[in-house]
Amino acid sequence: MQTIKSYYNDAYTTDFTATVVSCEPIGKQYGVVLDSTFFYPEGGGQPADYGTLGNANVQDVKEKDHIITHITDKPLEVGTSVAGHIDWKRRFDLMQNHSGEHILSGIICSRYGCDNVGFHMGKDVILIDFNTKIPDGDLPLLEQTANEAIWKNAPSRVFYPSAAELDALEYRSKKALSGQVRILEMVGYDRCACCGTHVQLAGEIGIIKILSAQNYKGGTRLEIVCGMRAFADYQEKTKNAAAISALLSVPTSKIAEATASLYQEREALKQVISRMKWEKIHTLAKQADETQKQLCFFIQDFDAKDMVHFADLLLEKTNGTVAVFSEANTGFSFVLMSRTEDMRSIAAQMRETFQSKGGGKPESVQGKTEASQKDLQAFFSAKGFEIL
Repeated sequence: MQTIKSYYNDAYTTDFTATVVSCEPIGKQYGVVLDSTFFYPEGGGQPADYGTLGNANVQDVKEKDHIITHITDKPLEVGTSVAGHIDWKRRFDLMQNHSGEHILSGIICSRYGCDNVGFHMGKDVILIDFNTKIPDGDLPLLEQTANEAIWKNAPSRVFYPSAAELDALEYRSKKALSGQVRILEMVGYDRCACCGTHVQLAGEIGIIKILSAQNYKGGTRLEIVCGMRAFADYQEKTKNAAAISALLSVPTSKIAEATASLYQEREALKQVISRMKWEKIHTLAKQADETQKQLCFFIQDFDAKDMVHFADLLLEKTNGTVAVFSEANTGFSFVLMSRTEDMRSIAAQMRETFQSKGGGKPESVQGKTEASQKDLQAFFSAKGFEIL
């Protein structure tokens, strides 16, 4: 027996009663089938509704062969009447975002003569894929046109055309369809084959916001949010803008300009620091004597790249073996390099003695250790290294 899909008649109903047709265990959950339901099953890019059936939580809803199965955390008695309750906040969020996607997709497909070839409603954002490249400069106008549908409070309608009517109808669809087809029309903006739940009036969507656009498989992938998600996104960005404004002591309207200026200053300082490190590296390298074949240096404020460069300079001068340590958050980062020895052997001994971590090639090993400087100096002194 096929499940009666009551959500097609009314997407706004959140409370209903139905009869339990079957209940089967699915691992630690249960698959409950009702004679009719207002719960929307996952499909068409839209996630399933959540809610309750009696005292059981509905954690997912699936459809197969026109039978809708409610995945619950408790069993329900077959043949009994059960009260269903749908999580309206989730349902309305999905309605807002699915309807907003239709409006934007309809506008884009009409403008560029392209197809919507991918659609996914995630927890936080919606992803839409189009098989054409949308110029970045067009995005503001596309977004404005989509929001004009909201300002005009454009209505939506659902209808089921006959086979002959469907053949003559212009509508969007990702695949060839047969049998009874459900058409959603956001009047004036989109007409599309769709099985989802939608708002009756575009004004209920609230806002449509394009977050990003990127090249994807030769076309364009848009990341959007609508309704409550768009409002939450605006609140979060407003809070962040205010925090940045306070840190930079500029109005929020100037934070981009101030951040760009700060970035330029940072890049200039990085160049200064780089030159200073270069000078320090060469000054320290002068401490080494060509006769010193095993050297161990402890330095400060050097990253891995700096240590490798420093070790290279020392090896050019001594043609021997070098261990360079620089203070890290905890313990030391280190570089072991040699022209004559397999440094993996020393690294293995450090791992055994200090539980150090690291790896590399025979001539060069990098890693980290939480051993103290005193213990490390004693370890390398015992191996004949001169501590500098």
